[in-house]
Amino acid sequence: MKQRKFLTGLSGDIEINIERKNVKSIRLKVFPTGCIMLSAPVGVSDEWINDYLDSKTGWIEKSLHYFKDTGVNGFETIIRSGISTRILGRQKRIIINEGRSCKIEQKEDIILIQSPNLENKQVLQKQFERWWHKQSKLYFLLTIDRLYPVIAKHGINKPDLQVRKMKTLWGSCSRTRGRINLNYYLYKASPPCIDYVVLHELIHFLYPNHNKDFYEFLTVHMPDWRERKRILDHEIVKELGYSGS
Repeated sequence: MKQRKFLTGLSGDIEINIERKNVKSIRLKVFPTGCIMLSAPVGVSDEWINDYLDSKTGWIEKSLHYFKDTGVNGFETIIRSGISTRILGRQKRIIINEGRSCKIEQKEDIILIQSPNLENKQVLQKQFERWWHKQSKLYFLLTIDRLYPVIAKHGINKPDLQVRKMKTLWGSCSRTRGRINLNYYLYKASPPCIDYVVLHELIHFLYPNHNKDFYEFLTVHMPDWRERKRILDHEIVKELGYSGS
């Protein structure tokens, strides 16, 4: 059951998308796109939801202003100092400084970019994308190494990895080439969600189709996979501007 509610905030009306579903607790999310979603247990009354949202008006406005002020950008089409991005489920602010060489490093919640070409936005963008590709691939390889034993005992060779930008898939696999393809932007997701995508693709080397055997095997090895998929579909997908299911 889906519905909408409007709150009156200091900056105008705020639209909330409300969905009742089989969850144990209420969840309120503000996305960088400005979309606000509340998931509530089926039995929660409209009055309780209204009171809850009224109590959260200040926090919602603060979150909206944060995303506006920091310029959170799912695709990082324009890299500039002060904007925020998500890595492994955590928001990190980008700081760009001039330096003699090109260098990028993470320090707690900051991504520090050093470059002698501060005025050349294209060079900065390419520098950032090369770094992101390298970091994401290293993390994905470690994840594959950790989860590969699930299928190794069935005589499946460990697949190779390719990281690339994809608009409609988090991952895919080629059984004939022995390769897994993972989405460049999957590095934004939290580790449990990345584990879900990697395990999903590994299992396809045993079960090519999404049939009963596939889902039974997935459920045995990751009982909460549906919740991990839900987070990907309703949080990360919306941040990137994808059309989620």
